[in-house]
Amino acid sequence: MSDENKIELARQAMLIFLKSLPTNCHFNIIRFGSNYQSLFDEITAIYNEENVQLAEQLINRMQADLGGTELLQPLQWLEQYPPSADRARQVFLLTDGEISNVSEVLALCRSMVSSTRIFSFGLGHSPSRALVKGLARTTNGRFVFIPPKTNVDIYVGEQLQKALQPCITNIHVKWNLESNIQTVPTRLPPIYANDRLIVYGMLDKSDEKISINHNSSVELLSEPDQHRLFMTQINRTFSVNHNVTVARLAAKALILELQFEKTIHDVNEQLDNMTTSVDRTTEKAASRKKRIIDLSLEYNILSPYTAFIGIEKRTNMSNAEMVLREVPIQISTDDRHLHVHQPLSCPSPSIHCGFSPLARCQRIAATGHSPSYEASSPGYASASPSYVPTSPSYAPTSPDDETETCKKRKRCALEEIWPNDDQDIVRQLIIKQKFNGLWDLDIKTIENLTGKSFATFPLISFQIDMKTLITIIIISIFETRFSPFESLWHGVVRKARTHLTNLFENDSNKLDRLLDEINKQLSKN
Repeated sequence: MSDENKIELARQAMLIFLKSLPTNCHFNIIRFGSNYQSLFDEITAIYNEENVQLAEQLINRMQADLGGTELLQPLQWLEQYPPSADRARQVFLLTDGEISNVSEVLALCRSMVSSTRIFSFGLGHSPSRALVKGLARTTNGRFVFIPPKTNVDIYVGEQLQKALQPCITNIHVKWNLESNIQTVPTRLPPIYANDRLIVYGMLDKSDEKISINHNSSVELLSEPDQHRLFMTQINRTFSVNHNVTVARLAAKALILELQFEKTIHDVNEQLDNMTTSVDRTTEKAASRKKRIIDLSLEYNILSPYTAFIGIEKRTNMSNAEMVLREVPIQISTDDRHLHVHQPLSCPSPSIHCGFSPLARCQRIAATGHSPSYEASSPGYASASPSYVPTSPSYAPTSPDDETETCKKRKRCALEEIWPNDDQDIVRQLIIKQKFNGLWDLDIKTIENLTGKSFATFPLISFQIDMKTLITIIIISIFETRFSPFESLWHGVVRKARTHLTNLFENDSNKLDRLLDEINKQLSKN
């Protein structure tokens, strides 16, 4: 897979991301390789017309010229700036290569699980399977491997459709029982539609039985207003099961949470009072370590501070018949860096992209390649403990520096040459959508797409303006002619419907009636 092919796949994916984001959300694009820089100075920027144009210019001029692959630093930057309490952050990451510090990266991602979800994509022949799977599994995200010579936007669209589901943040479980029950994990991640959430209730071993009465129940509440999301009444006595499998699963979940626990309160303490905070941090770390060891010994669960020891018992103490056997061990691609010296710069740079959807979510995007920058452009200083992003906003390069691919794309746009393949038409329509969700296409294009005269859809009968009518026609075309590609157009149609519903003063029935009329006109011979 050539560098130009890889970067074109990244462009396809990022345009789908960009066009599918809802208005008034927040997003950013972080380019990284040997170092990293962000499109916007702040951690995220509002999704408006100006910022979308800047992002499109960056995507169209993006080149594979940023050197090697360093994923840890940009993730550390994200961890320093968590989203606000009423938001969730989602990251889309595409990679075609490997990194040497997989374990360190996954440990960092696990510490962000209460606020961040990662969707990871492995491109081509040799992506790190441990990294791609680990990023998704440690943050309750999704992963997918995309074969060579495959259109990446279909896979991206499918994952983006899942990520665009609404979420509920700041939730906790209330156990209305007489026994003292600990919720595991103690900090619950955001809940997304059609996703599962596993929560354990741990009792002390001294509690052999839970007392049940007519008030016994379990509630799922949201903070800070204590709004009840769900409640189940408990009307029967639990049977005691001495099978410790579920208890060990709960203990393992609690050990992992304690192992990677790092609260914002701890960070603020360090900034306010360095001397006192060091003592408190050391004390908290020692307390967490003791708790992990106690859980590990009580439930026979491995941890970073414990180990199983095997003791051999033999009746014959003679070693005369012992034979040395050399057992070959296969080293996976992910572990190759342990045995082979890796050069500092990779000959084939990786591609990393990320975005985040949801109307109430912060959005992050990242890519491993960037356009050319001036030598004076400031970079990230890893030695600075309190790094504040200082990268300049993206400035488009001059026309002389445009690639041949960009020039071809511009010629096609000027000539309005539309493709013949249905999937390519869907991509073109997605690219043509405005940031607010509307389409502004000419009458000739609409007639070519529908096969009917534009006079078939009279504006006076519908009592709407031209852009609104064209947008409704495009929605109808997507939902009828291009229904097999719903994973691609789901986000843009959702954004268009939201804008039109607001335009009709939240009268969704009016939009449905207009769509029915358009569908009738399109179905006529």
